[in-house]
Amino acid sequence: MGKYIYTYIENGQMYDKSPSFADLFAKEGLSCEKIVTGRIGYIRVEDFSEKIKNAQWLVFTSKNAVAGFVYNMGELACEGVPNCDGMLNGDSEVDYSGALNCSSGGNCNSVRAASVGRELSARVKIAVVGEKTKEALKAACGLEADVVSSKSTGLELGKSLMNIAAGKIVYLCAEVTSGSLEAAMKDYGELVKIPVYRNEYVDTCAEYETTDYSDVSGIVITSGSSGERIKWLIDKLGDVPVYSIGPACSRKLVAAGVPGWRIIEAREHSYSGLVDVIKKSVGS
Repeated sequence: MGKYIYTYIENGQMYDKSPSFADLFAKEGLSCEKIVTGRIGYIRVEDFSEKIKNAQWLVFTSKNAVAGFVYNMGELACEGVPNCDGMLNGDSEVDYSGALNCSSGGNCNSVRAASVGRELSARVKIAVVGEKTKEALKAACGLEADVVSSKSTGLELGKSLMNIAAGKIVYLCAEVTSGSLEAAMKDYGELVKIPVYRNEYVDTCAEYETTDYSDVSGIVITSGSSGERIKWLIDKLGDVPVYSIGPACSRKLVAAGVPGWRIIEAREHSYSGLVDVIKKSVGS
């Protein structure tokens, strides 16, 4: 059995303490190699405090959105505090306690609940996609989600919110989204989208074209944008199976021209789900 190629977004694992795809794969005795298809960059939102003001709901559909929120809350907390620009990097030489109101009184590399509370009303509810986003929110700033979608999709969360939400909803999201949550909430009058991060393009063809992939048994796609960016490799490898992390990813692959018969979709939309579907497909 050959190795598997999997796509990887750099800086996309903040606040995630779960095993990486490579760790899970190695545990099963399988070999894999990553291709970096993007890098997460955070967007500084002008007048961020004003834009989230009076929100009745905050909505997060990924860990990256949580990190982008933390980044912008950190920008607010750091205003007027010297040497406070290393917060998300965990700079041990900088004391953020004055800016972030941290109970430890020392270095903080994330915004704690006390700091976030200065900007958010106690009445604000929080909705998230999946357990991983819920865990990231708790780890980043000590906040608990009020609603967690039963399936790890924006479409599912959007449908739930249509049944229970009222008032202004602030959707913290990527610069480019799948559009699934927006589609589910198209008739909701007070949905405000605020992009807080972007998935920056990496030219995979330029970086990996000369690599020998003759022993590859499968390509594992962890996001729709990643699939689009390595379409050249999918084509190059002929009929090698393409493993997709979920429906939105699969749709992107089909739209990019990948034949549907090559795509094997994980039933659970996670790294563990991908490992499970690969094991089943090879009969292990």
